[in-house]
Amino acid sequence: MQINWNLLTTCLLLSAVECGSQYSLEFLSTGHVQPGSQPLFDQLTVFDRVPISYCDTLTKREQLKPILASKNFPKYCDDASYDISYLHNIPPFINSTAYVVQRRRGCIQSADGMVSGFDVWAVNGTDFISFDPGTKSWTSQSPSAITVQHQWNKEKHMNFAFSHFIREECPQMIQMIQLRSIPQKTELHIFAKSIENKDEVLLRCHVTSTDRSVSSVHLIGDGASRASSITVTGPVPSGDGSVILRLTARISRSQNTNTYGCTVQTGGHNITVFWDGSTLDGIYLLHLSSAHWKILTVILGFFCTVSAITILSCATIVLLKCVKKKSSPPLQVDPQLMEQFSRMMENVASPDLQSVLSAFMRGTERNRELQVRWEVSIRLRDQNYYDPEYFGHQVGAR
Repeated sequence: MQINWNLLTTCLLLSAVECGSQYSLEFLSTGHVQPGSQPLFDQLTVFDRVPISYCDTLTKREQLKPILASKNFPKYCDDASYDISYLHNIPPFINSTAYVVQRRRGCIQSADGMVSGFDVWAVNGTDFISFDPGTKSWTSQSPSAITVQHQWNKEKHMNFAFSHFIREECPQMIQMIQLRSIPQKTELHIFAKSIENKDEVLLRCHVTSTDRSVSSVHLIGDGASRASSITVTGPVPSGDGSVILRLTARISRSQNTNTYGCTVQTGGHNITVFWDGSTLDGIYLLHLSSAHWKILTVILGFFCTVSAITILSCATIVLLKCVKKKSSPPLQVDPQLMEQFSRMMENVASPDLQSVLSAFMRGTERNRELQVRWEVSIRLRDQNYYDPEYFGHQVGAR
């Protein structure tokens, strides 16, 4: 029985309900052959579209993913590493000294308990040979594999072991595997990437979802009909239990009046995100029209004017505060002290001493107000002593 590689890949990527099965378990093994060196091996184990373990040549030990909750998964991948060693039979039948052999084997268990298995090989990305676990026989998928088919069909013990693993061990492992619960979450990001020496950009919509109902993403918006080379890849499993979808389209830089967006439908609702014209790093890619440039110029001019006025106002306020701090407050003279000083001057009989005190007051700039008050006091005193009207008033009073 020949297995259609493309049909099998599609089935494993779709939900279990769509393919008529409940659970699937597959082992993706790869052998790298370089002249003069030992083959390198690595294997990824995927349960129901979720990667649960990884193993390589150096450790031969399964590195379990955090998503795997069960503890009874096999610890080593020695058998798978040994099986891939059969690639040594392949070099004489291909025109290459360095090559890559890929192997996909596993089983699908339906809701009614029926089990179907598969074991297919490819060389350098091309289908090479497939195994039927029911008949325990090989079928070539390429003219260069016919000789390998005859040789491997003679390996009865090998074929029995391969069939037993697919039909017996694989379904038992499905029953033992338990995954941790994953919250239903879908994220949609849209961005673009410039194309060198071209007036176009690559618009990309990237979807990451743990919701198994998510299966497609669509380009929407006014410019969607003008976009070219629209491709959608996925859903493909991610390492954390989610699936990834990506949409890529070519659009023109000059179509800045059109809108572009992407939408993805989940089990509960639709998620839609429109492109803002930027790359993933925030660089704007679209060409602005003359009208947009005018609007942008007016906005920039307004903000520049407001900023200049604000800066000048702040500078003026700061300068005034500095000048005010440097100005010294006027000297306040105690009236009682002034009166005592005046009485002292009245008791000084010597004119020379009065002149000395007066000169001292004139030489002190900070005591100018005290000097003025003292001079006024002296004039009032002299007036009281020498004003005829004052003396007449005093005589009349007597």
